[in-house]
Amino acid sequence: MQRKIVPKHLHQNNNSSIEADMKVEINKKRLEYLLALYKMSVDDLLSLLNKGRKRITGAADISGDSIDLGVLKRIGEIFDKEVSFFQDYSKLSTNASSSIFFRKTSFGTELNLESIRTVNRFESLKNALDAYNKLSQLDVKFDIEHYTLQDDPKTVAVRARDFFYPGETVNHRQFLVKMIEKIADHGIFVFEYIETWNKKEKTNIDGFYLKPNVIVLKHHKHYKREIFTLAHELGHCLLGIEEVESVDMMDISAQTSYSDVERWCNDFAYQFIMGQEAETLANIACVDSRNDYCIDLFKAISARTHISRLALYTRMYIDRKISYSSYSNVKSELAEEYRRREEQEKLKNSEKRGGRTPKPIISPLFLKTMQYAYFNGVVNETTFCSRLNVKPANFERELWR
Repeated sequence: MQRKIVPKHLHQNNNSSIEADMKVEINKKRLEYLLALYKMSVDDLLSLLNKGRKRITGAADISGDSIDLGVLKRIGEIFDKEVSFFQDYSKLSTNASSSIFFRKTSFGTELNLESIRTVNRFESLKNALDAYNKLSQLDVKFDIEHYTLQDDPKTVAVRARDFFYPGETVNHRQFLVKMIEKIADHGIFVFEYIETWNKKEKTNIDGFYLKPNVIVLKHHKHYKREIFTLAHELGHCLLGIEEVESVDMMDISAQTSYSDVERWCNDFAYQFIMGQEAETLANIACVDSRNDYCIDLFKAISARTHISRLALYTRMYIDRKISYSSYSNVKSELAEEYRRREEQEKLKNSEKRGGRTPKPIISPLFLKTMQYAYFNGVVNETTFCSRLNVKPANFERELWR
């Protein structure tokens, strides 16, 4: 019997229709689990599936023991899961211990879909790392002292600097790297993730803390903001209170609605980064035209302390040492200065060939976990490179770093 040859271009054109006609058996409880995790109804899911599409998917199409492959792939894209995830019949727990989304009902920021995906991704990574450490017998000691909201954040910050402050480092990125290393010394994982400029949907958060020992940061090209976020999340870690949030000290509108926890963590982060320089600002009675709005002083302090000038003026406004009109004027001037600087940076980058996307900072605790896992036969070279986002050609270098 002669086999009929279908032209390649017809395969490509009909690929989606072929998938739509191909049923795949699934574990329905896996989909139910994701809907519970994302606090999403069936109607919410259908709305996302049908957005911009002529062929409408109905509730009956996703409620059976098998689903069209094309629809299943689109569901997987929404939840950042492979098709194999839905075909796995092992049990997933919806207990509070399994995810922050089963432990908390609300967050400091109304999370968009990409933020939930990101948190879930790092929860899955941490679960994998815990399993690696158990199998390779790497004992990660979570070694910190816990505090409460009744403890003075300034006093706690002074004490925390003895353990977590990386010392005097002028370069902001290097300061961040060293601070992550100091935090790793006490059994705390710090992960950084990077979103490219052309990514369709971006997270609306700056970072989060997951019990007992995970801090995650979104990369900012202005490292001062990322440093503040890390210090803020360290505050959450010391309190033992989880959160997923946007950490923007310059958002005045949010200041009045901050919870006691957020206010404590902001105060802790400010005092931790500023150190003794905080006393200089505390001794300023007011900021106005009589002292030229402390322009030169704040510029010098910002250069020494890894905190932005705008954050310093915001602190002055919070402490009622500068009027709202003066603060608004300063904020506008600094925003214009930042805008001009960014335009210069864009022009400089456009003149360079093949600008590279920065790589996330790797915590030494993360690297150590993967090294132990490899040497003990828990993971192979492929998994090692995949977890650490390392090119296979650089495997040996990273393995012995």
